[in-house]
Parts: sequence; structure tokens; C-alpha cells
Amino acid sequence: MKTSPLRFGIMVCTAQRPLMLRSCLESLITQDTSDEWQIEICVVENDTQPLSRGTIDELNQTSPFPIRYEMEPRRGIPFARNKTLDMAKAQNYDWILLIDDDEVARKDWLAKHVQTAQSFNADISYGQIKRTYEQPLPIWAPQETPLDKNAGVQLSRASTNNVLFKSALLHPPANLRFNNALTYGYEDLDFFENAAQLGFKIVWAPDAIVEEYVPASRVASKRIIDFAKSCAAAHVQVGILRKGYWKVFPKFFFKGLRRVLSATVLAAVAYVPALFGSATFVNLYYRSRMRLARGIGNLLGLFGRPPSYYSTIDGH
Repeated sequence: MKTSPLRFGIMVCTAQRPLMLRSCLESLITQDTSDEWQIEICVVENDTQPLSRGTIDELNQTSPFPIRYEMEPRRGIPFARNKTLDMAKAQNYDWILLIDDDEVARKDWLAKHVQTAQSFNADISYGQIKRTYEQPLPIWAPQETPLDKNAGVQLSRASTNNVLFKSALLHPPANLRFNNALTYGYEDLDFFENAAQLGFKIVWAPDAIVEEYVPASRVASKRIIDFAKSCAAAHVQVGILRKGYWKVFPKFFFKGLRRVLSATVLAAVAYVPALFGSATFVNLYYRSRMRLARGIGNLLGLFGRPPSYYSTIDGH
């Protein structure tokens, strides 16, 4: 008896990056596939204007897979991501893949994810991101550390920039969604941390590779510092949602104050020598600025004043 083909939905959220989106979609429509698979691509535009609709219509003329398109006018990453989950459920996919619009998938990306998930009996396969920087990261910025693990190693969480997961995560009893309150970030880590706690198995898939080009604007000093502030606020927000406001308030209030006070002193000490070009003091000054940003982020998270990091779009 012939079995039904597996249905895959590749989900892409996008906002004001039409050139990057095109490159991403072109890499998806040239994937190595199997006759036993049915593949569709779903694009959610997080905007009030259909800026990418023309690109979707054009690529649909030659794509071997249907490319679906919907808009999510509420600006915010969780809203767009949840729209992709709604589309996945409506189309009854067996497996869902998530990739960012500024990434390009290697030709065997889908095949490697499927192979890893099946080989290790996993519910979630988390792949590798290889980044190319238009401009090197400053020495004082947190440096990227590749995950040095073998295929199939079990993980406690994943993110949404390169992942495959079973549709069972979206249906009873799990019914997982991205938390709409997490507009500072961390909504993807929260989603997969919750999946792991429910018993879904996450494994590392180092051969399922996407490539990401990081524009110079994203490694500018202000952007790096703003990102640190947003991450610190997101950690507070997650703590509040999981443990309650008054249980996390003392921890993050005093942690935030300590960071702000100590960083202000260190930055003041380093500022003048840094102006004269001392590499040691330039490094100290910006590390102090990072600590200050994290302290401010902690306090903003407690008092519900979201940082504006994600209101700026990097790339084209």
C-alpha cells in the first residue's frame, strides 16, 4: 500500500528586506528533494504594505514548490512567527522549517535536516549558521563561538533561524505558540525551551547549513550596544512571565543598578585615555558601555519600557 508523502512547510518571516528575501527564496526553490516529499514555502510579510508580493508572484512562475504569501500588519517578531504557525496548521504540514529572510540555505539543507531528525529519532533538528561579516566585529564585542558538537547531540533549546520540527508541537496536547509578549527578543528560545520541557527531543544538525551575510550596520558600535540592552530586557521579561513579577524584581532591580553604577564609573575612567587612542582603554570603555546597556536593559524590562532595537532593519 502506498503511503502518503511527507508534507514540509518552509516558513520565512520578512520585513523590508526584499533583496535578501529574494536570495533566500532562490536558495529554497533549488533544494535537493525526494519524490516522497511535498514541499511548500510560506512567506509572512510583517508590514502594512505588500512590499514583497511582486517578488513572490515572480518566483512562483518558475518555482517547483508553491510559495504562499500572507501579511501580518502588527509589527513584532512574535506576531509574524505565529502567523507562520497558523499557516502551517492550515496546510496540515507534517514538518515545519524556519529560516530567516537574510539567510541562504545550501542545496542539501532540507535533506540534511530530514536525515538528522530521522537518524536520531528527533522531534526538532537545529542546524548550523555560517556568518560572513561585511566588517569584522569589534574586539570588545561578544565573539561568535561555533557549537562544537557531533550530529545528534541533544540540546535544551534552539532558535528560529535554522530549524526543522514536527507539527506535533503545534497540536494538542502541546499547542505551542510564540509568546506575543516577548517583543524584545527571546521568543524563539522560549518556544523551543518549552518544547524541550514537554519532552520533545532537540538534536544538533551541523550539516544542515545556512549562510548569513552580516551587513556593516549590524556591527556598528551603537547597534551592538543596543542589542545587549534588548537581550537584557528580554531576560527580565521571560523571568516575569515564568516566575511572576515580584519574584524576579529584587534580582534584576539590584543587578541592573549594580551594572549601571559600576559601568558608569569604569566608562568615565576610560573615556579620556580612549580618546587618545589607547587600545586598552578603548576596549575598557566599550565593555563598560555594554555593561551599562545590560543594566539599563534590566531596568527597562522591569518597568515595561521596551528598547527599540528591532525597529531598525539591517540589510536590504
